[in-house]
Amino acid sequence: MAKPTPRKKGETGSASAPYLLDHERFVREGPQRRFIEPRLLYLIKRGPSYGYQLTEDIGTLPFPGPAPDSAAVYRTLRELERSGLVVSRWEHGEAGPSRRIYSITSMGEERLKAWVEAFRERAKLLEAFVAMCERVGKSGG
Repeated sequence: MAKPTPRKKGETGSASAPYLLDHERFVREGPQRRFIEPRLLYLIKRGPSYGYQLTEDIGTLPFPGPAPDSAAVYRTLRELERSGLVVSRWEHGEAGPSRRIYSITSMGEERLKAWVEAFRERAKLLEAFVAMCERVGKSGG
């Protein structure tokens, strides 16, 4: 596999190569920050939503560690919008404050597909490693 090209600060990868494949960045960021992007893209693909609801929903997804805090969610939403992966519009409610509603773009859908493929590749590697460990345990060396 070719060595990933370095990214500038704030750059979140391309639609074809989410940073899960960028090992240095993957290691540098903790588990809480690591998977905010794909979780948000997944939630927004299910249907347009607003920041507070996304902050609540992200904690229901099956990832290790605590759910990301609201600041990290809103920061990532801004990054996703700057990158063209989501768009937002203001919805003015009669009974409450206005909300910024996020929708996924076709580029965001492509990025989510790339994340899924990256997760599949990572899962294959982990399964292969587990199998190797199990074989070593059974053969005694």
